[in-house]
Amino acid sequence: MQWRGFLQALAAEFAAALPAEDLRALMFRVGTRFAAEHPLPTCATLDDLQRSMAAVWDRIGWGGVRLQQAAAQLDIHHDLSPLSAAFGPGHAPWSGGFLEGVYQSWFEQAGAAQLRVAQSAPADAWGCIHFQLAR
Repeated sequence: MQWRGFLQALAAEFAAALPAEDLRALMFRVGTRFAAEHPLPTCATLDDLQRSMAAVWDRIGWGGVRLQQAAAQLDIHHDLSPLSAAFGPGHAPWSGGFLEGVYQSWFEQAGAAQLRVAQSAPADAWGCIHFQLAR
C-alpha cells in the first residue's frame, strides 16, 4: 500500500515515454537481473524446480508458481502476482515482462537455454499470469 501511488505514477511515466513493446523488454531485463540476484539451487526434478521457485516468491510475498508438463511445452502458472495491483491493470500488458524475464533466466540456469518462456494469456484481475516454456 505504501508504494502504490509511487509505482502507479512511475508506470504512467514509463507508459508516456516508451511504447508497450519497449516497456515489456525493459521489464524482461529487470526480471533477468532479479533472477541473477535470486539464483535457484541445482534441481534434479521438475518438482524440485517448482519448490525452489515458490520459495523465492514466498520469501517476498509475490504469490506462487505451479509448473505443469503438457504435450509439447511446460505451462507456468504464476498466481497472485502484485504487478497489476502495483502498476494498475492498464499496465498489465507490459509489466508481465518482469516475470517472463525471471522465469526465462531461471530455466536457463536449470539448463533449458534452448527453450523460450512466453506469456500465453493476459493477467487476470487477481494477478494470475500464464506462461509457456517451449521451443
